[in-house]
Amino acid sequence: MSYAELAVTTNFSFLRGASHPEELVETAKELGLAGIGIADRNSVAGVVRAHAMAQEKGVRLTVGARLVFADGTPDILAYPKDRPAWGRLTRLLSLGKRRADKGECLLGLADLVEFIEGLNLIVMPPRPLDAAGLKPVLLRLKQASSRHSVWLAAATLYDGDDARRLARLADLAQSVRVPLIAVNDVLYHVSERRLLQDVVTCIREHVGIEEAGRLLQANAERHLKPPGEMARMFARAPEAVAE
Repeated sequence: MSYAELAVTTNFSFLRGASHPEELVETAKELGLAGIGIADRNSVAGVVRAHAMAQEKGVRLTVGARLVFADGTPDILAYPKDRPAWGRLTRLLSLGKRRADKGECLLGLADLVEFIEGLNLIVMPPRPLDAAGLKPVLLRLKQASSRHSVWLAAATLYDGDDARRLARLADLAQSVRVPLIAVNDVLYHVSERRLLQDVVTCIREHVGIEEAGRLLQANAERHLKPPGEMARMFARAPEAVAE
């Protein structure tokens, strides 16, 4: 069984991720993952530390960015295929940051389409799932990008509705002819780090932990998982793990 986790947020996503890039890369090695993708929120700031640890541990690493949009477009993980595409991604991020206040990034789907050449894109479905809203986004990205460059992500939420959600995502992926890809949408390297993630969430949202309620993650499952566990979680859609 082989699996690479491609939806990983580090603490370079300010007040969102709860683990250092080095911790995530090292844990990926310990778990026997085939590789890891670091994609922080409108940023590539954690790349250097992740790369240094990946070189030390012999871990296959891909680096990109989690594009967060201001026009209602769902988050999209963007991974450059080559050096020119890396340049286009960083110019896209610079464009968004120049438009916004310090620390923010203002992007729309049209901006991504302008810089899309050479990017592999993983569309992250919103919660709750809005299949009707996702379909035109997927179709537009497919039309604008090269072949085999767009995927639809599926993650297990442990909310009692996982089987139905996965089935709806599989139907949507089939209807627009994009592959479904399994992710765990990682926020920390081990489950014990969930407590810190709760704290940084409260700081970000300016609330006390007693009042945070649904602003916090519902469980401690947003950590790196071994290939066998991902295969078990996606037993109904093994092709998503294969992707």
